[in-house]
Amino acid sequence: MKQYNLKTILTAIILSFAVLFTPSCTGDFDNLNRHPTNSTEDDFAKSERLGSLFSSLIATMHYAHENRSQMIDQMIGNQYGGYMVTTNNWQGTNFGTFNPATDWVDFPFRTIMVDFNSNFIKVKKVTESKGYIYGWASILRVATMLRVADIYGPIPYSRIGLVDSDAIEYDNVQDLYHNMIADLDYSIAVFKSYLAESPSESSLAEYDVVYWGDFAKWLKLANSLKLRLAVRIALVDTEYAKKAIAEAIAGGPVEANADNAFIPTRDNPYYKSSHSWGDLAISATLSSFMNGYDDPRAPVYMTFCSFGSTYRGVRMGIENIINSRYSNAAYFSKPAFTANSPLMVFCAAETAFLKAEAALRGWIAGGDARAKTYYEEGVRLSMEQHNVSIGNYLAGTTSPETNRDIWTGVTINVERPITVSWDDTGATQNTRLEKIITQKWLANYPLGFEAWCDHRRTGFPQFFPAVNNLGSSGFIGAITNTPSRMARRLPFPQIQYQGNYENVRKAVQMLGGDDAAYTDLWWAKKR
Repeated sequence: MKQYNLKTILTAIILSFAVLFTPSCTGDFDNLNRHPTNSTEDDFAKSERLGSLFSSLIATMHYAHENRSQMIDQMIGNQYGGYMVTTNNWQGTNFGTFNPATDWVDFPFRTIMVDFNSNFIKVKKVTESKGYIYGWASILRVATMLRVADIYGPIPYSRIGLVDSDAIEYDNVQDLYHNMIADLDYSIAVFKSYLAESPSESSLAEYDVVYWGDFAKWLKLANSLKLRLAVRIALVDTEYAKKAIAEAIAGGPVEANADNAFIPTRDNPYYKSSHSWGDLAISATLSSFMNGYDDPRAPVYMTFCSFGSTYRGVRMGIENIINSRYSNAAYFSKPAFTANSPLMVFCAAETAFLKAEAALRGWIAGGDARAKTYYEEGVRLSMEQHNVSIGNYLAGTTSPETNRDIWTGVTINVERPITVSWDDTGATQNTRLEKIITQKWLANYPLGFEAWCDHRRTGFPQFFPAVNNLGSSGFIGAITNTPSRMARRLPFPQIQYQGNYENVRKAVQMLGGDDAAYTDLWWAKKR
């Protein structure tokens, strides 16, 4: 990945503390957040007390921690988002074959909720839910809790920090999205006021490894997240969403690559999983699209295979996968990260594609002509982000290439040919939408959860189905396994049934379906 700003050795120090001091349970919160010299909390200056928490809050937006990344972003987000595939057998259990172990399904909830909220509650208490510091924490909260909500659906949110109990009520998904947008609105208003006062550099700047205390950029990210959320729900909550979309665009989202949000790393977890552990490869879906389009970003995204001189991914969901075959870099591409590659949170290209979809669907003014402008802008921004020449890419009329498994000889094609060029003769609105979502997917690599969400709500991009569907034999339920419909969510954690039964039972009712992986979330019920 290009376009990032790595600042001094301080980055590494802060990130090291973020990993070391990320709490694993709320009961040990105070001890885990002690000053490195073992002073008590009363010995801190207010800004130092709060600053020591923010590195951990930032880390939850896209995990650099190797195990958290593997269990959440890699196994779930990037597999179900069509970017990567796990190549370890793990005794026959895998998200890719839709039969993960029970504790794997629990892991994102119990990890992210505790990692974030144990620190957020302390910020909330110290700031009394006021001011730009609380506003900053609220932006991080939305970016992080969105990940949990888009995995499970309803989650505890509005009652977090208000009750001293593990039995916390869930927000239904519509209320949750409204509450998150309200939190962003608060942050946006506070930041506008704060920046209007032309303050000196914030005392918390040294703890900000994303924008280094530049709160004008955090304001842009807040508007970008608001735009992302509003577009996500616009088909099922149209009038509310249209208002939020207009406000987010007028407020000024991330529109230039200089404002992209990245979390720096010294030990990139995708690099470690693929190159050191041999557990991760590029998805065959991604390599098929990029090869077919002759995409100039391919060498930035994936490694080149010496066998056949090509980029070649692995199909998701190979039962009893043989690791020695599918993790061999000579035969299959790996993510082309280095140990120092940063982790993306948001990029300017996504803003352009969100506006393209909104224009195409009539949620903002402009129609097809404006949608084309935003679409092509998104592609250009992505190429610029990765420092590659766009060439004639936007005029491309080729389709994704046929994928062939070199070990089994099995071939597969994208069911409906989809090209890059907006000006294809006879393209319908649905085809235009598929182009937008497909190019957004390519630009958002490796934001797997965003890709999975787009796939669930639109059916795009067309993914290669899992080779083997073992979902019917597992507790997550029978999974439809087609190019446009696979896993829709994960069941609620068993630990919630054990310790928060009444509230999780009500959350299942909010779903309007079974607590299973085939049940659509609220925003994915209409497309």
